[in-house]
Amino acid sequence: MIRKLTNRRGNQRDRIHGDNPTLKTLVFAMVTTIVIANSIIVFSEADKRHSIALWILNFTAFTASALGVITICRYGIHGIHGRSYLYLTIGIILWCSADFVVLYSYYALPAEEREKASIADALWFIGYGFLSLHLFTVLRSVYKIINLKLAVMVALLCLLFIFYNLFALFSSENILKDIDLIAIIVTIAYPVLDLTLIIPSILVLLSLRRDYQQSIPWFLSSLSLLINALADDGYVYDFANGNMGNLWFWELFYVADFIIIAGALIWYNKFHISYELSTRKLNVK
Repeated sequence: MIRKLTNRRGNQRDRIHGDNPTLKTLVFAMVTTIVIANSIIVFSEADKRHSIALWILNFTAFTASALGVITICRYGIHGIHGRSYLYLTIGIILWCSADFVVLYSYYALPAEEREKASIADALWFIGYGFLSLHLFTVLRSVYKIINLKLAVMVALLCLLFIFYNLFALFSSENILKDIDLIAIIVTIAYPVLDLTLIIPSILVLLSLRRDYQQSIPWFLSSLSLLINALADDGYVYDFANGNMGNLWFWELFYVADFIIIAGALIWYNKFHISYELSTRKLNVK
């Protein structure tokens, strides 16, 4: 039984780190899906582009949420891996719910009502908390290989980036028209909360080693959240300045974000969870 288990582990490593084209297939599938989904948005009629983007965004968000639920049901919430993907799944579901609220508001509310703070903002804010927990849980696993000087440099650069965006945002004339205190607080909150995703995402991306067991799914989930956080700054800037016609462009990045997260969860289910379940069966025997 020990020899059989050892062989399984060797085969698992070969599939993940060897010449097997599985990773290339996953990357190709993600890139192809992103290109097709975003091409539908880009080449749609201008007056329908935003609504189509919202529909595709909701579909990809629901898909990623469903894969997260499957992951939790198969693996459970024990251990650092279970907790990290529990936080990720809850965060995705909250953001998926927020996107659905935005889709509903697009059809049910007049334009001036859609531009106000809503329950969608609350869902996004809570989602930030759980997604940050996911990233910091990952950092706990790789803290020994994090370069402290690099971490400080990344944090400083991210702070400068956010402060620059806030300065550019409030230098605009439109942001000061018809001042709404709640709207201003919400507007400021997004770039600040993005820091909780940008800093740990960059550290994870720079610290994970290729031969680390969780490098592929954690790399992909961190990359997706980094893309989302960076797109947030452009979205908030256009939204605050009344450039509603530009919002669909940033939604392309949100679509890519959910597709990459879905890819991370597919990889995690295919290799890590399947391997863990097979190992448990062998140990029982």
